Amino acid sequence: MKRIVSVCAALLLAAFSGLAQDWGGHYTMDIPDQARGDLYLVPVGPAEAEFLLVVGRPDGSQIVFDSNGTPVRLDGNSFVWRYPSPEIDYSISFDLNPMSDEDIPVEGCILVTESLISATPPYNIGLSPNGLYSRDDKCFVTPDGYMYRINEAGNACMLACGGLYSEIVSLPQSVKGPFGRMFLVKGLESDAFRFSQGVTKVETYDDQQIISPGALMYTDIPYDFSVSPLPFFAYPDKSLTRFVIPYFPELNTPDDDFQWVVFKHNLAPAMKSGDTTGDNRKRDGRVDVAFDSTRGVFYTIQSAREDISKMFRGYTAMEIEGLVADKWYVAHHTFPAFGRWKFPEKEVAASKGIENAMSRKTGRAVKYSRKAAWLRDGTGELDIVEYEHVNRQAMVSFVWQSKGKVVATASLTTQIESEYEDYSVWNVDDDGRYGIPDVVSIAQDKDGAVTIYIAKNAPESVTCFALHQEGNSLRIVPFDQWYRFVDI
Repeated sequence: MKRIVSVCAALLLAAFSGLAQDWGGHYTMDIPDQARGDLYLVPVGPAEAEFLLVVGRPDGSQIVFDSNGTPVRLDGNSFVWRYPSPEIDYSISFDLNPMSDEDIPVEGCILVTESLISATPPYNIGLSPNGLYSRDDKCFVTPDGYMYRINEAGNACMLACGGLYSEIVSLPQSVKGPFGRMFLVKGLESDAFRFSQGVTKVETYDDQQIISPGALMYTDIPYDFSVSPLPFFAYPDKSLTRFVIPYFPELNTPDDDFQWVVFKHNLAPAMKSGDTTGDNRKRDGRVDVAFDSTRGVFYTIQSAREDISKMFRGYTAMEIEGLVADKWYVAHHTFPAFGRWKFPEKEVAASKGIENAMSRKTGRAVKYSRKAAWLRDGTGELDIVEYEHVNRQAMVSFVWQSKGKVVATASLTTQIESEYEDYSVWNVDDDGRYGIPDVVSIAQDKDGAVTIYIAKNAPESVTCFALHQEGNSLRIVPFDQWYRFVDI
């Protein structure tokens, strides 16, 4: 919920931009295992500021105070605001000239204090903004009200949470920061628009500026899965630094050279590094034995080697299918952490409740079920349920469930010849073995709907498809089928 907060502030020494006084920026307060506070001050004139104060507990509960377009005026060395109801005498003050117990000025800090005289506080949820907030030297505000965070190298910055953002937000190539230094603008952070309303468009200066994962989920920018560019399935070389999208007739090369490589819930920036789609001498499919002989579009991950190792820890190249996604798809989705079944781990059945629910839904007896993937936070799980054959028809269902309740489903059926009566709908080229597919990644949109990207590995091929949630249904979206080359 949004709250309007009172601020009682004094002057800070000039830090940048040549201003005689500058109190704009980001301030933090951290009481371990108790509370975390983030204060953002944005000057909107020589004596006025917009502000945002977020106070939260480690369990995620929080209260948000926001000037919400009504700036508070500087009066001498302080801001003062009181709760508007005459029945409640409540205020919060920000002292920018706090003193220590030894009466020594504490520089670069703001002392936040709430005052309550009435018996009933307006925000009676057990959270208090009280504390000493320290200035975050990595953040600065530009005259247009944008907030930027400087990177660890100290030579570039990203648009950050706490600025004044609405309607069209345009990223410049560079900005002037502390002490008049120029910083290259690399893009925007994931939570930049978390507390902003009314952002309808984001314009980047060039294709290499990063729109971080999930950054547009807080905006009013629409996203339509049915018409927007979707990710491509890809596979890596032995070094895990290069990925290729194998050629298929409908392949339309991504417009931007900058893309994201996605594996499970991990993402890494990548740049286009080759294109052999026009070379008929190359091979179409998955060519692990000779990666560079693949016909397709190549991308090289831009992350440090140690970060790449962490991203694919526990996997060899031949066990990996990933996605290559553009920055707009990534910006409109989050990729929650999940676990998945991996060969040769023991196969685990879905709950009896899910089996019974699917048996009632389909009118078929369950043959067996398997857990394929599950969100780490426990709010979602992909199960696969196969049924007893009826009139030589095999059937399997994909079930997206949450806390034991069926959320959305999709089913596949196929006719089984008499000699294959014990086989699965899943494949008839793997000796009838059921086979749990590889969940490559799970993308979640702003409404909580999921798209589950799946690669089904068989001895001679890899079938790539997605399950896109539409209400209580999972729409099966086919992508590609790769032939698997096992020799040169």
